[in-house]
Amino acid sequence: MIANVVYAQNQITGVVNYHENESNPLPNVTLELYDTGDNFVAATMSNNNGEFIFTNIPSGDYFIRSTSDMTVGDINLIDASLILYHLFGWYPFNDFEFVAADVNGSGSVTFSDYFIVLISYIMQGNPFTIDDWQFQEVYVDLTSRDSTENTAVWGTSTGDVEGIWLPGGRNIINYNEDNTIVTNISEDIVELEIGTNYNKLIAGFNLNLTYPINLLEIIDVTGPDGNLHYYLDESQGILKVIWLDENEKPGTKFFGERLFKIKVKQINNSTKSEEDIFSLLEGGMVLDNNSNQLENITINLPKIKTTNSIIELSLASFPNPVINTLIFKITSPVSSYANIYIYDLSGKLIDKTISTNIYEGTQLINLETRDFPTG
Repeated sequence: MIANVVYAQNQITGVVNYHENESNPLPNVTLELYDTGDNFVAATMSNNNGEFIFTNIPSGDYFIRSTSDMTVGDINLIDASLILYHLFGWYPFNDFEFVAADVNGSGSVTFSDYFIVLISYIMQGNPFTIDDWQFQEVYVDLTSRDSTENTAVWGTSTGDVEGIWLPGGRNIINYNEDNTIVTNISEDIVELEIGTNYNKLIAGFNLNLTYPINLLEIIDVTGPDGNLHYYLDESQGILKVIWLDENEKPGTKFFGERLFKIKVKQINNSTKSEEDIFSLLEGGMVLDNNSNQLENITINLPKIKTTNSIIELSLASFPNPVINTLIFKITSPVSSYANIYIYDLSGKLIDKTISTNIYEGTQLINLETRDFPTG
């Protein structure tokens, strides 16, 4: 490794590390050298070991500023929890953690940063409004040709307070799913419960689910307390739920067996009994009471079964009396399949005459009656 010194022949060398972690150097970082008048002097790029060098630099005072367009670190519920704990006074930040947590670039870390990470970024998937990468600005003194300066530079991706950055990306933990419990739903509101097989205390969770939009609509989602947030994409059938324990003693009240409840009802065009399931999407996590991500757990998801709905049809027939052809005028609120039966006034079935599709709206159906007995 190149030594972190400024040589007498006016060379500046150093290394860029992620969160000052020497085992996690940052490659492909552009470093630019400016003088105290903010004039551009030179540029270089870090190699695969994070090392960089400036050569043939005149004597003077300089600043190193860095940028990168690499993929950012993994920003998740743990980062949001660290910001929350910092705001509560439980977790002091060092310089790079503070910069990572200041996701709106205000120069301070507030609850605004917390909610941007928790809701806007993690749950809704919106990008941050500032640059994805932040780097330490390093002052270099070359006024004395015999001076030696430490030019190590730290970098962080915005929002990654925990400091997890890997060149190939972090491994995603996929939880097991259990859909063995069947819940019958109807046009009345029914509560579905989402839980896990982890029966100990938890500090937070975020889960991304798909659900059958052809069978049900989601009315509301409620969590352990009022701090649960959810995002619903009804066009794609996606539900994103996120919650952190914001109590004075997080991780001391709520257990993983019961995470949240979903209030649903069957949509009004479900005309036959059908079954379908909620499923997990990637990107979720459950935190234990120390805000560590749980692994090897099972998420209990509902399987739902619809009930047959009674559809009120508007039915009229003409002419009266009938000569050879009877015309039915049917108005239906949904598209479905129907059988039409003809009875006489005594209640005797004359014939099952028509099996047909009916469509939402009004349609006419012709029935030949010339072979029917008079009556």
